[in-house]
Amino acid sequence: MTHRLWLAPMQGYTELLFRDVYAEIFTGIDQAISPFISALPQGRSKEREWNDVLLGANTKMPVIPQIMGNVAEDLTLLANRLYDLGHPVVNLNLGCPFKMVAKKKKGSGMLCFPDELDALLDILCSGMKGRLSIKTRLGRHTRDEFPALVSIYNRYPLEDLTVHPRTGVQMYAGVPDLDFFEAILPEIHHRVIYNGDLWSLPRFRALSTRFPSLSDWMIGRWVIPNPFLPGEIKGLHFDPEEKLALLKRFHDAIYERQVARLDGPGHVTSVMKAFWVYFQDAFEEGARLFKPLRRLSDPVVYEAAVEQIFASRPTVADFNG
Repeated sequence: MTHRLWLAPMQGYTELLFRDVYAEIFTGIDQAISPFISALPQGRSKEREWNDVLLGANTKMPVIPQIMGNVAEDLTLLANRLYDLGHPVVNLNLGCPFKMVAKKKKGSGMLCFPDELDALLDILCSGMKGRLSIKTRLGRHTRDEFPALVSIYNRYPLEDLTVHPRTGVQMYAGVPDLDFFEAILPEIHHRVIYNGDLWSLPRFRALSTRFPSLSDWMIGRWVIPNPFLPGEIKGLHFDPEEKLALLKRFHDAIYERQVARLDGPGHVTSVMKAFWVYFQDAFEEGARLFKPLRRLSDPVVYEAAVEQIFASRPTVADFNG
């Protein structure tokens, strides 16, 4: 089976800048979902979010815009604006687990209101020009919410359904509920994209063996410390020396473009320290390496510290060991 790999949307991380850098250095990702665009009244959106999905800018990695909201009419207007821009498919975010989003009945916060979700999808699917895909979790509070959600999803002509087998309140803690996912998978009438804790080639092989009917896989936060994974799934091999050199190139390219994009040195180092929250896991002693960077705000000092880290030739984490 040919496997199709998706880059998950991560607000503050997998915007256009990241996608471009990744595509220039690595390979294996077939399709990206953008971080969500908020559906504001009258279908408006924030300029920064809009610019992230302009077709003229997204030439290195195909992207499907993700939209978020709880007002069907506003979502429909936004989806149709994106269709007119050249996006025949949009993805509806029903998976964001963060409390500040969920308490507004957005993201996974909508999953515990099935009747309202059904009404929203009815208006959206009948009013939008293009096609709809959905990214979901098993429920907001409990997996017992999911069978009713599947019945709703099955009533609509979805492009696909991305399932993260955790609930919203779990956030990213614990482990995905693979037993429940396996049991309910035959009940889903749409193409399913698996998402959740896909961090290594052995993990991918275990999941693809367990779920042989699935051909689509979404990789989230693990693509930052292990950007080699999509290529490895597609058959590539990287030795430790090559990995270290590519990780430095990866970091440096993101840093240089953030410097060019952002105003103020403090803003640049703040963004890069957020990047290191995940990137540190690329190294066996990543927490120790990242610790001195936490206190830095001067880009010049930051640059010197990072150069010292790579000059020390840190051991790259062996995700496949």
